[in-house]
Amino acid sequence: MTTCWVPGADESPYNIHNLPFGVFSTAEETLPRIGVRIGDQILDMHKAVLSGDCQTCAACTALRDPALNRLLSLGKSAWKQIRTQAQEALTEASIQEIASNWLTPLSEAVMHAPLLVTDYVDFTMRAPEAARLHPRASNGRASTIIPSGMDLVRPAGHRRGEDGQPVFGPTRALDIEAEVGFLVGGETELGRPVSPDAFEDHVFGAVLLNDWTARDFAELETDGLGPFASKSFATSMSAWVTPIEALNAARTAAPEPRSDMASYLKESDRYGFDLHLNIEVNGVAVAGADFAESYWTPAQQLAQLTSGGALLRAGLLYGSGEAVTGRFNLENGDTVKVTATAPGPRGTTIALGEVEARVLPSIT
Repeated sequence: MTTCWVPGADESPYNIHNLPFGVFSTAEETLPRIGVRIGDQILDMHKAVLSGDCQTCAACTALRDPALNRLLSLGKSAWKQIRTQAQEALTEASIQEIASNWLTPLSEAVMHAPLLVTDYVDFTMRAPEAARLHPRASNGRASTIIPSGMDLVRPAGHRRGEDGQPVFGPTRALDIEAEVGFLVGGETELGRPVSPDAFEDHVFGAVLLNDWTARDFAELETDGLGPFASKSFATSMSAWVTPIEALNAARTAAPEPRSDMASYLKESDRYGFDLHLNIEVNGVAVAGADFAESYWTPAQQLAQLTSGGALLRAGLLYGSGEAVTGRFNLENGDTVKVTATAPGPRGTTIALGEVEARVLPSIT
């Protein structure tokens, strides 16, 4: 079994099989930089590049950026090479002495948004028999994707008042939708659909999302063009991006598809991911769900994104849909945290980071 020389890493859910990417800074080094988490340490990829002989190739240039966008644009072969090099740096005893200088304790790091989200699409996981024609989604608001740890200001909008008539004011039904998000890297041409079998060529990694919802605003949007004020005010995203390759051991058979499924959605290897999500409100577990129960797979959702010819570009984020939802009616001051775990190789467990936010009063 591959072992890591970083103390405690082999026992951590952030072990050598995980290695999520994020962006961080410290009090001494305030410029945000790309890092890879290992146990309770962060491997500073900026320092790693500066210590090497190559600093100007596409991969090394991308690793010196303060966001993951350029790295995502390089495609699968570059992602795999960088991940392999990070694993070697953290397991090879011969380079332990120099590589130890590239580590920053997680306790000293300030985490930032891992990238600039360029597009956002939110799917629904719920697919009753009557709705199994194709994955359903709505276009979201990329500008309101906020990083984990950032407070959420309670939104204001139109809802029904005590007399049943529409009034404008803060939502009285702020709710949670815990989702798994997928970050797209490899770009495509306008007009060229992507097959579900090309999922790993275009998806860099997974994040956790809390797609906040104002249920009372939504009641007045059911006859319109779809969700707007009820969904557009904020979506919280985890700071750590789990590489898709790290989820290989978590692959599991997806639910049996209908026999008349459209050809563009058919997969030669139909699989989902065995992820377990958990929601805490004020430190108390209130809900959980198994992501593998989703009828539409992440690969099919990617295919649906491009079925009409829409292009993929680095930084596109799509949400899986509401793996965990409910009627929580959150109060001001409540803190919500979403976490998830997945099986790793040889009985290990990997964590998909966390997404957390506190609810603040409306400013209206």
